[in-house]
Amino acid sequence: MLYKVMDKSIYKDFIKALISNCEFIGPKKKDKSVHDFVPIKNISELDANYMRTTIPPAKKILFPPNEQLVAYELGENINVRSVVESSKKILFGINAWDINGMNFLDKFFTTDFIDENYVAKREKLLVIGMDSEPTETNFSPSMGAEYAKDGFDIYLAELKNKYFVRIATPKGNEIVEIYAKTRDASAEDFKEYDKYMEDYRMKFKVDVDIKNFYDNFELAYSNEDSWREIAKDCYSCGSCNLVCPTCFCFNVKDDIELNLKYGSKTREWDSCMIPEYGLVAGGHNFRPDKENRLKQRYRCKLKTFVDKFGKYACVGCGRCIEACLAKINIAEDINSVKKEVSI
Repeated sequence: MLYKVMDKSIYKDFIKALISNCEFIGPKKKDKSVHDFVPIKNISELDANYMRTTIPPAKKILFPPNEQLVAYELGENINVRSVVESSKKILFGINAWDINGMNFLDKFFTTDFIDENYVAKREKLLVIGMDSEPTETNFSPSMGAEYAKDGFDIYLAELKNKYFVRIATPKGNEIVEIYAKTRDASAEDFKEYDKYMEDYRMKFKVDVDIKNFYDNFELAYSNEDSWREIAKDCYSCGSCNLVCPTCFCFNVKDDIELNLKYGSKTREWDSCMIPEYGLVAGGHNFRPDKENRLKQRYRCKLKTFVDKFGKYACVGCGRCIEACLAKINIAEDINSVKKEVSI
């Protein structure tokens, strides 16, 4: 890791140069409370002082909601070709918890099976991180996700009259050397950055007691009355999955042209919270009840991938809390497991 400092007077020219020379994706204001990560053509469109994005930026870029995987042609001979689409992009302004969410997807899509579509996009994506204001539902410090140690090329922290710059990759260092004038960070710069991080962590108002959840969850798992109470208002709509930066469930469908000559296989986001997700041939459903589906979602997020990857599949962003029509609150439910065991 290299540590540099960039004066604020350099910042706008740095961004303008990146926009002019690269495919640049960054946060743009959609309405009073929501931003979205979209292609930016002019620095006037960019608003890095954002709080909310409904869809996680890395997830929709690297694992799109709808993506063609295979195209085929039917005739005397059947011709099949894989479709792998990728291009060089800069993802600018992504915060630490979404970077940590992307790090989880990196693990998932490269561990048991190498997903060529995901990897091709990831290899061509240059990531410039930047802290953003947490929402009132954000509990990422409890999940160890308010700070990113890796997964980015460059990370900017805005101090009083400068940016503290962490450079994690040779690719990131090359970008900085070409487009920005920086200096090595001094002891005083580190001191100021430490104070900045202390103040930043104080902005997160939600705290969850996750420390003993791994073991306590097993006791709570068999309490059917408790899960019925937690899930009683669930609409099984899948909103929580769709806005989650680490959810990876998808469905693959075939589309064939009316002339029966051309077709394609496409994958699209799916949700384990939807009743049909567990339905198999013969009409059997592995998870027919909403309380069972919610219980499994919590196990997936907070236990299964601790066993598999050594990390939670939840970064505490709070999006699922905001998106849930029934106001189901994963932070409160984590704490309720601790309370149940304590009693």
